[in-house]
Amino acid sequence: MKGLGYAKFVAQGGDLGAGICTVMARHAPPELLGIHTNFPGTIPSDIAMALQCGNSPPSALLSDERRAYEQLTVLFAKRRACAQMMATRPQTLYGLADSPVCLAAWLFDHGDGYGQPAAPITSAVLGRTINGHPAGDLTRNDVLDDFTLYWLTNTAISSARFYWELHLNLYNAANVSIPAAVSVFPGENYQAPRSWTERAYDKLIYYNKVDKGGHYAAWEQPKLFSEEVRAGFRSLR
Repeated sequence: MKGLGYAKFVAQGGDLGAGICTVMARHAPPELLGIHTNFPGTIPSDIAMALQCGNSPPSALLSDERRAYEQLTVLFAKRRACAQMMATRPQTLYGLADSPVCLAAWLFDHGDGYGQPAAPITSAVLGRTINGHPAGDLTRNDVLDDFTLYWLTNTAISSARFYWELHLNLYNAANVSIPAAVSVFPGENYQAPRSWTERAYDKLIYYNKVDKGGHYAAWEQPKLFSEEVRAGFRSLR
């Protein structure tokens, strides 16, 4: 950003981009005024330990914390196989580079907080609302364009290796001390409670729960997403 001539800037990230924002915020260069994320890392250490042990939700949890705990329990038990595969055996996925059908099946099966495959993507591909979760602004061609980008550039395996090389837990408390804004979408992998978010981001300048959109919020709900980014950074202008 400095090379492009920006003396001050902000950063935004969801999915793996949220991890990049976290690392940037921890380095806290003076030019970085703040970050916005729609995939916040908020899980307190004691909660992370309980989840790892497979324990029932602690009795002292508030209602939204309990809901998040239950969502995370399902996520880690049933919806993280693709991430585990990419993190431990990325080179065994060579079939993704050999067959467009294999690649499409792999990409299509990625989930969100609603289920697996992700409901908005399924709705876009089939052209009708699935399980009550519409496609938003996504179309079948949008999904095919995304799959084709991986195929034509032959980057399925190299992108999978990112998980192998990643040394950052995207879910645990980010411990960020610079100004941070958080937008919580209903179809995210889990609904980050405000109480956890305030502990993970010391200078939380914005927190908002919206009524639609999932894990791929910028793709599914671009207008709403851009409004959230603007609102999150408004106080830093």
